[in-house]
Amino acid sequence: MFDVDDAVRTATTVRGWTTVSVLALLTAAGGPALAQSAGTAAPATSAIELEEIVVTAQRRQERLVDVPISVTSISADTLSGSGVTSVIDLPQTAPGLRFDYSGSFVQPTIRGVGSPLVGPGLNSNVAVYLDGFYVPNALGTDFQLLSVANVEVLKGPQGTLFGRNATGGAVLVRTREPSFTPTMVARASYASFDRTNLSFYGSSGLTDKLAVDLTGYYEQGDGYVKNLNTGRKDGQFDKWAVRGKLLYTPTDSSSFTLTYGHSEVDDPTPVVTSSYDGLSAGSVVPGTLVADGPRETTNGLEAFNRFKGDSVFLRADFDLGFADLKSYTQYRDERSRQFQDYDGTSVPIFAPDYRILDKTVTQELNLSSADQGPLSWVLGLYYYHNVNEFPGFNVSLGGAPYAKFFNSKTVADSYAAFADVTYELVDGLFLTGGLRYGLDELDGSFDASGVGGRIDGAQKKFASFTPRAILRYQFDDSSNVYLSFNRGYKAGVIPVASFSTVPVSPEHISAYELGYKTAQGPLRFEASAFYYDYTNLQVAAYVGVTSIIRNAASSRIYGADAQLTARVADGLDLTAGLVYTHAEYRAFPGAIAYRQDLTPGSPSFSLFNTPSVDAGGNVMPRSPKMTANIGATYTTELAGGALGLNANFYYTSKFYFDSVGQFGQDGYGLLNLRASWTTPSDAWEFAVYGNNVTDTKYRNQVLPGTFAIQQTYGEPASIGVSATYRY
Repeated sequence: MFDVDDAVRTATTVRGWTTVSVLALLTAAGGPALAQSAGTAAPATSAIELEEIVVTAQRRQERLVDVPISVTSISADTLSGSGVTSVIDLPQTAPGLRFDYSGSFVQPTIRGVGSPLVGPGLNSNVAVYLDGFYVPNALGTDFQLLSVANVEVLKGPQGTLFGRNATGGAVLVRTREPSFTPTMVARASYASFDRTNLSFYGSSGLTDKLAVDLTGYYEQGDGYVKNLNTGRKDGQFDKWAVRGKLLYTPTDSSSFTLTYGHSEVDDPTPVVTSSYDGLSAGSVVPGTLVADGPRETTNGLEAFNRFKGDSVFLRADFDLGFADLKSYTQYRDERSRQFQDYDGTSVPIFAPDYRILDKTVTQELNLSSADQGPLSWVLGLYYYHNVNEFPGFNVSLGGAPYAKFFNSKTVADSYAAFADVTYELVDGLFLTGGLRYGLDELDGSFDASGVGGRIDGAQKKFASFTPRAILRYQFDDSSNVYLSFNRGYKAGVIPVASFSTVPVSPEHISAYELGYKTAQGPLRFEASAFYYDYTNLQVAAYVGVTSIIRNAASSRIYGADAQLTARVADGLDLTAGLVYTHAEYRAFPGAIAYRQDLTPGSPSFSLFNTPSVDAGGNVMPRSPKMTANIGATYTTELAGGALGLNANFYYTSKFYFDSVGQFGQDGYGLLNLRASWTTPSDAWEFAVYGNNVTDTKYRNQVLPGTFAIQQTYGEPASIGVSATYRY
């Protein structure tokens, strides 16, 4: 990940705790503070001013304080100083957001809203966007934050402006634009577990109308999971990516940005598992080791997770005078192969080997007003086409040769039109109304001739309306209060992974939020209270060797969210955030539990049966009651250069990975520290850093299944050093 020297500087959005708690952390950490990319000894603003933050949460550029949505805006400097280098790490700087694994798939959750399972044709409830382009593939979502300029986390349903699968919210990642001024950043770092990272960013103008940039990185490491069977480490990884942008500005009122990206990942870490409390079918075999602790495995087969992705983006911007027109055209081609040991022991019980092919084409047109007067508006058209294939899900049962178990193909086409209008009724009182109409056309087929039959070309259409209404009152230029209603939906699916073509209907969520924002001098603060009515939930569980997906639950979610940023002295910024979430099922009959059959002679002896239970009143998966973040950044002059110190602490209370409440994770905290020194010329920066310095042990996924209850743990404590050169 690269710091951005000449990009738009956005101040750290506070995500909070009390100032007393922050100061206590400062004392314990020895005075942590900001590692900033520039070598200036003092902040760009005075000690009593914070930088103004501009966001695009409503599809147009606006001041953060004016946007009637709960938004966490995270700058490049904040990400760097907090030890956040990939999307999976973002929760450490954005309370209320979780990114967990499900195998090698990434599962985001915001305020309790998230998907329970991954598989053919399934998408997340939280939409991830890169430079305005939707990233639908859960395997492609955990990308490195290369040359990042800013990240916005939008909390709550965003169905009107961002459409399908933004039920819980959206994560908007914006990267650096090509510069006509020659710029270069090169970095090398080395950390624990032989983790080596080389990264580069360069940009320059080719002519007075053409500029280009190139971003690249390479990373490898030994992994941190010990195999108790062999005594060796499992999880060695190797990954790299490149991305180039070409900017063409033929006139002062038009521009075109063409982007190509390629990435390759060979990283088995998310599928090198142990067994939750030793729960594995292999545990009944005498003398068999069953790993159940952190950072250990007893997999008898060496797992792998390989991914290749190519993407092409074209963004066109036109200033029409009365409005701005933007066109977003995208093509993605992503391929992966997975191999796992589903029982997690040396006993040959069940192991799958499968490939996934995913191709996406999207086209979006946005027309937004120039905001000259009391009326502002955004109009949009959107098209989405996705083809997801499992060309061969092959399995080995009891050590037998691999045989095809099933293959599937799903095709989704979506069409949408939306309009969003804001009008100033009287001085300071704004009314916003928006509506999106969407049409989803689904086609699904599968071949599981040996177990579930074969169906070709089952089809289904779903229509959706997702409105929003907001009343906002502006007390003055720096303070707002708002009351909002938003509707969101998660697209329906044809559940081919269940060997069924009976459609699973869309989820729907209605959200109500009351919020307040202010940004004055050295303080920025926002708070909100929210209530969600969540119906027709798509719930899923592994039963036997299939994933059962159905509409079977409703829930209610309510809570409160607060964020604070304060510049307490020249060079010293404090940030804090606190989110309380009460997320429970209102009704969930027939939820799936897991019970190991330990009756000798039983046909299912050693396996995990799946009795049905009533989960009504249970806490929803990955929904901790409390999440919090506190951070401190400090810069001062040292030896003619700039000393930067940073500390970031993230906390989550207990939560469960399943609907029944069998498999949980106790509350834990993660502390990251960083110190850097920039030379007087600003050309060189040298840093030392530590991530999870207290060596907290925590699960980042639990996968219940017929053959084992599998789990993986987050990374242990690590330390590293880096050197950065800038031109």
